[in-house]
Amino acid sequence: MKKILTIFMVFSLCFAGLAAAKMRSVNKIRAGVPPYEIIKKVLAANNQAVQRGIDIKQSAFTPYLTWLTDPDPRITSNLLLNKGGKVYAVRNFGNQLTLAIGAIDYGVRYLLTPVLMITANSDNQAVRFFMNGYQKLSPAIRRDLDHLYLALVHDNKKLAPKIRLRKNIEANVDYQVALALSRYHDRVQSGRLVVVGSVLDFDNTYGHGTGRLVIININGEQDSARLKNMSMLRYIKPALRNLSIGRSVIARQKAVAGQRRKASAAARKRPRK
Repeated sequence: MKKILTIFMVFSLCFAGLAAAKMRSVNKIRAGVPPYEIIKKVLAANNQAVQRGIDIKQSAFTPYLTWLTDPDPRITSNLLLNKGGKVYAVRNFGNQLTLAIGAIDYGVRYLLTPVLMITANSDNQAVRFFMNGYQKLSPAIRRDLDHLYLALVHDNKKLAPKIRLRKNIEANVDYQVALALSRYHDRVQSGRLVVVGSVLDFDNTYGHGTGRLVIININGEQDSARLKNMSMLRYIKPALRNLSIGRSVIARQKAVAGQRRKASAAARKRPRK
């Protein structure tokens, strides 16, 4: 009888263990597209590129620009140049020169790109973290964000959140441009390098369209009017200069006011019930 009870208990425990194993949740790697599907897409796209033919010699030509930007996946080179343009891209959290100095040196001094473009985006996550606190992030990310202290030392916490964010993003771009001008002053003075600071406007902060590249600094010049009149920009059509050069947000304010007026007028025209 004891043997029968012992066997019954062993089988019961095993069955309970199997049932618990079936009920236990399995942690997924990530939500969305599974890894095998992503790898499949990558290999299929690469195979198509190989079948079309890849000109390796053409790819070795000097790129048009060295591009220091944020790792935000929305930022892609086709926002700057079409397929005919070559970009040597370097990315890090907060588009910081200090964090990528070796890679930038390679682009400027060895690839000899004539333009070093430093590009933030208008809702930059690195600057947001710096403004709102980043103590809970990993030590490696905190170390990267610590370098923003000098760039954002004049952070004005009394400003409205959106204005404060824009001011800090612009201040960081200006700071990175200043570092680049100091490091590559010989090439800038000889006219072989132009350092450009810019913002990709993903939320229409400047009022010229979502995704617009707005240039706010060229070789240290930050004044919007003087930027638009720089000799190197004389071949750019005035209409495009007004859209893409300068950090003025007056157009955005006018656009918002215009939308409010239209909404108000439409509300007045609606028949009352």
